[in-house]
Amino acid sequence: MNDGIAIRVRPLSTSDSWLRHQSAKWNEDLKFLIRETRVITLLLGHPDVSWHAKLIAACTLGYLLSPIQLIPTFIPVIGQLLDDLAVLLIARKLLRALTAEAVLVDCELRAHSRKPAWINRRKDV
Repeated sequence: MNDGIAIRVRPLSTSDSWLRHQSAKWNEDLKFLIRETRVITLLLGHPDVSWHAKLIAACTLGYLLSPIQLIPTFIPVIGQLLDDLAVLLIARKLLRALTAEAVLVDCELRAHSRKPAWINRRKDV
């Protein structure tokens, strides 16, 4: 008889387990979704963004917050995240084509710092 193991299975209790890896990956994906949603929200309120880009941003945020979904949520994995991710990535590509690079960089920096500059401007009266 052959005493060798044909398939090695790593136990789930190790520090670098598959479950921990997947959890970390999902956490990073969720952070990406939140960050990109913040960028789109900031683009929507930025005064230097064209109305075309604002319309795309508004429709994207409306879809992400809407209970109506392209793929029903009860379908595991696909319905829970992939349709939102697809809409977000398509909107991101369109917004990058329609918006000036300086405005995009400004909104991305503001999304990381969580402080929109045009909201905190002081008006001299």
